[in-house]
Amino acid sequence: MSTEPRTAVVNVFVTRPLEIDEPDWCAGHPDDRAQYKVDITHFGPEHVLEANGIQTLRAIIASSPFSQHTPGPVLYVENGELTGSYTPDEVEELADALVQSADQLRTLGRQLADILAGGGQ
Repeated sequence: MSTEPRTAVVNVFVTRPLEIDEPDWCAGHPDDRAQYKVDITHFGPEHVLEANGIQTLRAIIASSPFSQHTPGPVLYVENGELTGSYTPDEVEELADALVQSADQLRTLGRQLADILAGGGQ
């Protein structure tokens, strides 16, 4: 019988504060309880793209620096309030709103390009 102590490797969830670099454009962290490093995401200000009272899109510059797939920065885009039934006149209004939103989205894309080019950490 051996007198050496036995050991085992057990995966545990360890929480401790982690100091990370924060990009200049980051607007803060709504929830500072990331469970894993890959869950850490920097978010810029949220932009609600709207025209003629129709919210078409939401866009936000985001970066998940420890993610394998999209460390970023990237422009995260969500649909706004487009789902619904429209009359012919409302379809025209929606189409106009989408064109205006496309211009706003292009502006955000240029901001992202500036960040990626080093214009904002």
